[in-house]
Amino acid sequence: MRVFLRIFLVLILASQLHSQNLSILDEKIINLIGETSYNRNKSFINKIFAPKESFYQSGNLDIYRVLATLQNNGLLKLKFASPREFSAIFTAQASPILLLKAINQSLSNMAYSYSIPSEAVYKDEVSTIRMSLMTEHIIDPIILLNELRKSGFVVVNINQNAQNEWEYSLSLADSKIPNATFLAKGNSINITEVSGLYWLEVGSLGRLEVQSAKIFNPKIVFFDRNLNILDIQKLSRRRDFNISIIENTKFIKISDEILQSNLKGGLNVRLR
Repeated sequence: MRVFLRIFLVLILASQLHSQNLSILDEKIINLIGETSYNRNKSFINKIFAPKESFYQSGNLDIYRVLATLQNNGLLKLKFASPREFSAIFTAQASPILLLKAINQSLSNMAYSYSIPSEAVYKDEVSTIRMSLMTEHIIDPIILLNELRKSGFVVVNINQNAQNEWEYSLSLADSKIPNATFLAKGNSINITEVSGLYWLEVGSLGRLEVQSAKIFNPKIVFFDRNLNILDIQKLSRRRDFNISIIENTKFIKISDEILQSNLKGGLNVRLR
């Protein structure tokens, strides 16, 4: 009788251990919504995440789809009981200048213009930037990831380190500036920016020809793919100019050095 009792207890223990053997998907869901919410909604979670295999891409967890599924089904809680400090940590194998510009642009588009970088580290070609702000809401991760994608960053993983601290691991597919106009060789384009600040993305070397309706004071800044400045050129007052594109240039910023509004009327740009 004792032998059968021992076998019964071993089987119960084995069953409990097996039930605790969570998949990578389940572990991520628990990390994002908390263990209490996971246990309370386990049947519902199993339903909306079926089949589980569809939430993986090439063997890796599709974190964007996991987040979207949780949020669309009301399981992702993004509101605090009262205003508190929230931190979002971003890591990527990219230059800190490029990553910070992408973060600032994304948060600004989401009306978080009051967020500030509280920490920035660049080590072993990996940038880590912490943004901190006082808020009643956690930054909406889906909107944030959509905005970051416009700058060429895609999500690899997300961890909720604490209720008020989320960490985003990103990968840079191809550096982009959301409001930059792509200019192919041989093309001529008319562009207008009410800000008077113009960003171009170029795919080859050549000579850049620029014409303005008004006389202005040209300031041309050349950047590489990581937004490192390659050269700055300033020209005397004129309506047009042509200039050689520097090697390794991917982005060009054109402005009026004295009064930016001088270029509100637009530019014609051509790459020869």
